[in-house]
Amino acid sequence: MKKQRIQSMIFIALFATLMCVGAWLHFPSAVPATMQTFVAMTALGLIGSKNTFIMLLIYIFLGITGLPVFSGFTSGIGALSGPTAGFIWGFLLGVPVFYLSQKFIRGRFSLYIGYIIYIILHYITGALWYCYFTTKELTVQGILASSLVTVVPFIIPDCVKMLLASLTVKRLKKIIKTL
Repeated sequence: MKKQRIQSMIFIALFATLMCVGAWLHFPSAVPATMQTFVAMTALGLIGSKNTFIMLLIYIFLGITGLPVFSGFTSGIGALSGPTAGFIWGFLLGVPVFYLSQKFIRGRFSLYIGYIIYIILHYITGALWYCYFTTKELTVQGILASSLVTVVPFIIPDCVKMLLASLTVKRLKKIIKTL
């Protein structure tokens, strides 16, 4: 039992670090494309929802304390309330939904379905926040315009990240099993 707790703590710390690095690996745009979605999905598949939730809380806490762990080397409350903050919060809010999807959806494609649901919630949270931040209201037209900037350009890259995360999880589970 103690070995499992230590292993969980190590994985939480490792993935929190990878989340920070994933934020720094970004492609500049209105909403920066980062590797964080890949890290979050890999964590969900490998260390589970509870540990991923804790990891994301640690990641957000590091950013609040002033460490430049968010995209573009930003930090602080401003980054958690700015135009793209909904995507940071979306990482966290998607975890319970992913957990529920894994609890009720079984079978060969359950991980993929969980990832799709996770990403959709992530998109919704980010697009709604971006829309409200930039227009100070939520209208259908505003949400659609926001989605064109914050969601549409990322669908294909995030599908690639989803595939890579699932392959990574599958491979790493085999390696961890042998340890």
